[in-house]
Order: sequence, then C-alpha cells, then structure tokens
Amino acid sequence: MQQIRQFASRHLYHHAEQAARPLFEAVKKHAKVIRAELAGSLRRHKETIKDIDIVASCKEADRAAIMDFFTKLPTVQNIIAKGDTKSSVLLENGIAADLRLTTDKDFPYLLHHLTGSAEHNIALRGHGQKLGIKVSEWGLFKGEKLIRCKDETEIFAALGMSYVPPELREDTGELDAALKDKIPRLIENEDLKGVLHCHSTYSDGANSIREMAEECRRLGFEYFGICDHSMSVYYAKGLSPERVKQQHKEIDKLNAELKGFHIFKGTECDILPDGKLDYPDNVLASFDFVVASIHSSMNMTEEQATKRLIKAMEHPAVKIIGHPTGRLLLGREGYPINHRKVIEAAAELGVSIEINASPHRFDLDWRYCKYAAEKGVQISINPDAHEVAGIADIFYGVGIARKGWLRKNEVLNTKSTKEIAKWFRETR
Repeated sequence: MQQIRQFASRHLYHHAEQAARPLFEAVKKHAKVIRAELAGSLRRHKETIKDIDIVASCKEADRAAIMDFFTKLPTVQNIIAKGDTKSSVLLENGIAADLRLTTDKDFPYLLHHLTGSAEHNIALRGHGQKLGIKVSEWGLFKGEKLIRCKDETEIFAALGMSYVPPELREDTGELDAALKDKIPRLIENEDLKGVLHCHSTYSDGANSIREMAEECRRLGFEYFGICDHSMSVYYAKGLSPERVKQQHKEIDKLNAELKGFHIFKGTECDILPDGKLDYPDNVLASFDFVVASIHSSMNMTEEQATKRLIKAMEHPAVKIIGHPTGRLLLGREGYPINHRKVIEAAAELGVSIEINASPHRFDLDWRYCKYAAEKGVQISINPDAHEVAGIADIFYGVGIARKGWLRKNEVLNTKSTKEIAKWFRETR
C-alpha cells in the first residue's frame, strides 16, 4: 500500500510520452498557433512523469478558440479547468495535461520556466541576480527593461552561458559548465549503430531471431546482439547448453543470408547468488559477448549486492552488466548497490554497464552516468526488447543517456560492427 501511495501520482515515461504526442501534434498544427513545445519533466526526460505540459504561442484574440480545440480533443476525458491562458484536462489513461498559452514574444521565457526543473530555475535566478538581471516566466529584466530573446539559446546567452539542453536542467553542474562553454555534445539517436541485449522465442521473447534482426535493420542499425536467458531462468525458458548450440547454428545461417547486417551471439547470463555465472566456461566461450544480470535472490544488503556484481564482473567472459539494480519503476525498488564501487570495478576490469532502456527500468540510473564516463566506463544503451515493438525503446535510453551527460564516444553501441566485434574480442 505504501508503494501504491508513493507511485500513484507518477507515470512511466512511455505512457506519458505516448499520451502527450497526439495532443502536442494537434496543438502545434492548429492554424492559430505560432509556436508550440512540450515542457516539464517529459522534455527533460525524467524517468517518471507527473503530468504533461504543453506551451504554445498565439495572438490574444485566438486564445479562446485554441482552448476550445484543446479541451475537446478525442483523448480528453474530463476538463479540470479552462481559461484563456491555461487549461487543464484529464486524459483517458488517467494522466493530467496542461496547455499554457502566451504571446510569441513571451514564449521562450515561459517555455524555459515550465521546462524546469525547479532546482535549475532557482539556480538560474540566483545567477541572474548576480548580474542584476531578474529571471522569470515573463522575461529577463534589467531594471524595468525587458531583454528580448527570441528563443532559449538567447536567454542563456544573455546570462553569459552557452545553451543548456533540457535533459541537463537539474542543477547538477550544468550552469557552471554553460558559463565555461563546456556543455558536451550529447549523444543523439542517429549515433547508435547497433542493438544489444534483446530476447527471442528461444527464451521469453515473442518474436524469432530473424524477425528481431529484420526490425533492427529496418530501423537503420547495422548489427543486433541476441541475449536470451541462461539455463537457471527456467520460468523464462532459459537455454540449456544444447539449445545454445542450436541457436548458434541458426545465427550462422542468418548471418550468411543477411548481407550487410550482423547478428552477434550473446546471452543474458544469470549471476547466481554466490556471484558465479550460470554457464560453465566452455559454454560462455562460445558467445561473442555476455551480459550478466541478476534475476533471483534479490533480497540483499548493499554489501552483498555490490560484491555479487563485482564478482561476476571479474569473470573474463563478462562484457556488460545488465540492469545493475534490478529496479522496476513505479513497481519495485531495486536492490541497494554501491554505485561508485561497481563503476570503479567496471572501469578497472574493462566491463561496460548497461542503461536498460526499457521504460520500466531505465537502469543504470542517469544520476550515475556522468561518474561512469569520468571513470572511462563504456555505457551500453540496450532495449532489453522481448518483442519487435520493444526494439525502439532504445531511443528512450538515449534520452536517459543525454540526461546523464553522455557523449557519443562514451556509449558502447555507437561503435561500428567491426569496432564492436574488436571490442568484444580484445577488451578483457
């Protein structure tokens, strides 16, 4: 009951994003709307979302018509409040959505303010005060004079800063970096070259290896790493050594057929309670790469969980640690780990840590990505897809990686097929 109360007002990112997208597109395309953007925690790519915020600009005379249009959109269940500058609705899926209207002149200031976070905004106002500039949702003011800004880039420039991407606006050092013009070029969707850690019908997936590979290729990727469950995960049809051999024969045939695309032989190998791996060494050696994850005996102390992960990483076959805390957002707290110790061990051993891009997980937490990058740990953005439709979850993971300050060269699967094959062979 405590967890239900704790999570009742939050929503998983993909549920909010999927609900927000048609609302936003409808508002943006309205003939009387000049500019429109999503704001709030969705724009900042927080791991869970409270509500949907949309900001739009228009002429004052058009506000009533736009609000009428917004409150009558098909997915609106109830109107909570309706006014000329702000309307709030409840959608069919139970998520609240707000539309704020302003003049086009004031649009950048309101967009920045409503994007947040509150902590970022407070820090920015404090910086502005040092310059004698008042920062608010109504504008930047030097005394009574408005500093005109046509967009957010000009807002930051007026405060002596380079542009801060929305994902970084959490008061975690972004203002200092912007003042020094040291905001990194964050990873983007198109930087990813391949997809690792997905499942097929060999274990608990809904689609065949061929179907999963073909969807990866359709999305523009050049390789795919299958990672079905290992043998102790009986409830998910974990593969015996004999079935591993069968799967590898199928992959060899597919690789001979799928020209210009490569399937890597991987496994999501369970980390047993004592930190050992779920396959003997001769089976582990048959894979191109091993993702090691915990799925059982999860009631651990921080010391026990940390030691278990590090012991698994010490096995030379392990290339990636999967969903390091085992959390399920809004459903299950992860087991406690000492993130810094795990990251430091991964750096020493040359092991990658996964951002599990499933919106139910987003694990590694974005708050630890920056430290991992500083230590030289490669982060692998993996969808953990169990069906064709789940492969595109990898792009949610890019949002989490951006929130964690990650650049292209700090993400494992931005490597080409040739580069990542070499990394798999030579990294340990």
